[in-house]
Amino acid sequence: MESQFFAQLLDLGITGLFIGYLLWKDKQQTKALADFVDRLLGTLSGIEKEREQGYDKIRDRYDEVIAKYDAERDKLLIDISRKLDEHR
Repeated sequence: MESQFFAQLLDLGITGLFIGYLLWKDKQQTKALADFVDRLLGTLSGIEKEREQGYDKIRDRYDEVIAKYDAERDKLLIDISRKLDEHR
């Protein structure tokens, strides 16, 4: 079947050769585009992982700051409560 297709292209002369070239070129470009998309998706996946890690670091820092302020607030409330009890 493939040889029959090539024979028909050759029967068309220069036009058939040009059609064959266009088909071959399209196949090559499709393969190159697929490879490019695969590399691009890999890069995007890496960027997404880095972004998530950055968010995790921000969350951890936020949690530390909130815990610090909660501890300070609790200590302050205890101190205020103790001082109020002393003055009664």
